Amino acid sequence: MAYIRLIVLVLFVEVMITMAVSFGIYFGFSIYPYTLTTLTPSGAAVQSAGFNATIPLYMPSLADLKMPYTYLRLATPAWGGAAFLISAVLMGLQSFIRGMYLGGLKERVLNQEKVPLLVYGRRYFGDMIAWTIFQFVTGAAMIFLAASFIPIGIILMIILMCYSLTPYLIVLENISFSNALAKATGTFRRNFGAMLPLALLAMMCTLIVSLFRSLTSPWGYAVPLLAYACIGTLLIGKLMRILAEKLNINPEQQSTMQPTDEIRTRGLVNVMVVLLIPVLLFTGIFTASGKHLRMFDFGNKKKIEGISYLTSFSDVYYASKTRYTAYLWQSDEYSLAIKLPDLTGDRKPDELRGIAEITWRMDENNRRIQGSSLQTAENSNIHKSQLMYRLVKETAKDGHVYYSSLRGSSSILPGDVEPHEPLSVQIMVSGDGSQIFVIQYPTRFDISPVFRVSDDGKYVITGTSPVNPMDFHTYWFTADQRIDHMFNLLVAKNQWNDIAMFNRAYLALASAMQEGDGRTVVKVLETMRKSGVDVKAPDWDIPTWTDQLHRRYHDVSLPNFLELLSKAGIQEGYEVTEISNNNEDKVGVYRLEVPFPDGVIPIMYKESKVDGKLLSINIED
Repeated sequence: MAYIRLIVLVLFVEVMITMAVSFGIYFGFSIYPYTLTTLTPSGAAVQSAGFNATIPLYMPSLADLKMPYTYLRLATPAWGGAAFLISAVLMGLQSFIRGMYLGGLKERVLNQEKVPLLVYGRRYFGDMIAWTIFQFVTGAAMIFLAASFIPIGIILMIILMCYSLTPYLIVLENISFSNALAKATGTFRRNFGAMLPLALLAMMCTLIVSLFRSLTSPWGYAVPLLAYACIGTLLIGKLMRILAEKLNINPEQQSTMQPTDEIRTRGLVNVMVVLLIPVLLFTGIFTASGKHLRMFDFGNKKKIEGISYLTSFSDVYYASKTRYTAYLWQSDEYSLAIKLPDLTGDRKPDELRGIAEITWRMDENNRRIQGSSLQTAENSNIHKSQLMYRLVKETAKDGHVYYSSLRGSSSILPGDVEPHEPLSVQIMVSGDGSQIFVIQYPTRFDISPVFRVSDDGKYVITGTSPVNPMDFHTYWFTADQRIDHMFNLLVAKNQWNDIAMFNRAYLALASAMQEGDGRTVVKVLETMRKSGVDVKAPDWDIPTWTDQLHRRYHDVSLPNFLELLSKAGIQEGYEVTEISNNNEDKVGVYRLEVPFPDGVIPIMYKESKVDGKLLSINIED
């Protein structure tokens, strides 16, 4: 029963840390060092595959297994008064409970009479907090020096390991922190051989436990936590037994508790202690998922319809050697229910936070039994998900304000759907709250190279990922989805495109015309002329080109508009016909048609069949 009490202490501490870390993500403060645990480049906190062999010290901790404490995406570390205060309180509570834990193990190792664990906590709290501060300072110095010069960091790590027995000596010999620190290195050196087999056993056990990290939610959190709490407690108890034998500790001499401290464990108390294990596990699972944050989600949400767009390996992307991005557009029953404050005034909050409900497309695993085998298929379906978000106020290039989760946090709360692979999200809200964007992408990818915001802070203009662009889905929600907004987004997107001259540059011209971007049309034509291409096109300036192209979409329906825009973002989106020529072996003459609701704009061009060089282009209107 004594070991069960100690396991409950371990679970309590880990669940407490889980709750603190998740609150920190939502409210914008960091918990050292747990916020930094297994942070991926994209900031996603996901259970990692593989294994990790370690040695449990003082108390088993998920940090030993390199496990994150939450499924929420970890935010950029935010230090300040709140972070310092809460981290200090958490370190103090952990030190107090560590005294209870090691005191309880000592009680078992030395066969002493049972006393309340709180007595041990009070007895060893001062020395344990001193060790925690010592460990914090030396650990921070080790990280800083290792970043500057790796060999120094390794030397400091070895020195710190030699002092690792300090908390055990404090408890086993009832000595002060300073005395235990002075004896730690000598004790470690003399008993290294006796402790080595146990250390190897511990590494083997933790290696096996760490394999459970790859289990799906919530088992990837609960199973390693419970298994490590049990196994780690047994291993630490064995270590204390070895040290007690080597140090020739007399149980009678080490007992400092008064007879009044002795307790008798009652049957009802034992039952309650056992029941605390599933209660703490459920609480840990609930808080690790982020679902407890719903308690802060109250008030009516506004439902907004939306559309989506994604990048792809389009013809113009390939032809421009990855320098020109175009979008593939989709329209479906996408919607977002979200509660935002009034952002139309001059005074704007520094952060936005809440829980939103989104209806979007998600790739999921469908499993069915066929014969004697289990078949798994990947299907893309419309689903509802809940998103936790904390958006930080940012300033665009022209001084306008917008809100982004890139420095804040956003996560998909676990639901009934099992995605094909772990997914992450990024959210952006324009400064006036009228435009909301959500990017869905696999957690294994880094979002920073493709997350772009227009210069005026109104639109997300997702870049093309060189890895797998079609895995980045951007959803656009606005109460006033107008075509002119879409033209503005496309103009902002094309400002990032590099339109230096390249073979098949007529594809960039066709894409810009399709997207109604007169500025890019004029720029592409000018680039062609400077590169020696014979250009015949209307001599229009940017406003005229823009007006002429926009007129062609007059009164077009949204589905038809999106279908035409997608011509620029796919392969073989444009019909190209070769026209006979007297010099067919060396020069090809072609006709490319750019479709619009009122007809097509034909582009006639000649290119060399030898090196693919564009020779001439003629826009007929």
